[in-house]
Amino acid sequence: MKAAVILNCGRKITRAVTADFVICADGGVNCSPVRPDYFVGDFDSAASAPDGVPVLRHDSHKNFTDGESATHFAKEKGADEIVYYGVTGGRYDHTLGNLAVMALADKLGMRARAEEEDSDIFCVSARLNPDFSLDVAVGDTLSVIPHGGNATVTDSDGLEYPLHNLTLTPCDTRGVSNRATSPHIKLRVTDGLVFVIRNF
Repeated sequence: MKAAVILNCGRKITRAVTADFVICADGGVNCSPVRPDYFVGDFDSAASAPDGVPVLRHDSHKNFTDGESATHFAKEKGADEIVYYGVTGGRYDHTLGNLAVMALADKLGMRARAEEEDSDIFCVSARLNPDFSLDVAVGDTLSVIPHGGNATVTDSDGLEYPLHNLTLTPCDTRGVSNRATSPHIKLRVTDGLVFVIRNF
């Protein structure tokens, strides 16, 4: 079951939102192009939830973001996949926090990706989905960025700079700005977690 989580990026989401159910994380309701099925938040950036939408409300003095809460809620509702909207485009600290929330989804056993204005971001882990493939356009720019520690990529196809038996660390930039040489790219992650970012 696929959930959509709309985050507060400060601008209207223009990507098409399709999912079995939609959760707005607080101010995400101001950005959402669709009516949510659920609202999760503390109302520090949203004045109200749409009439008739079930609300999971938190006190504003909490030690987690509304996006994190929405991710746990999606799991409780039976999601095995989450598409996030609004991960980027807002405050930089929020972007970093939102990437951590995507990694949380993976940890909870849900495949995670983000559909942004200028990119798609895929969470790929050795534990949950080690074999990643994607249809792209030849010449597309793709980056493979480790998250939470080292990550090992043992095989890749369709990339200008092959990733073979390569350990990526949080302190290097080896996976940045690769390029698709084929309309179909593949890679295998055998250790850790990476974000595969396709830039438009």
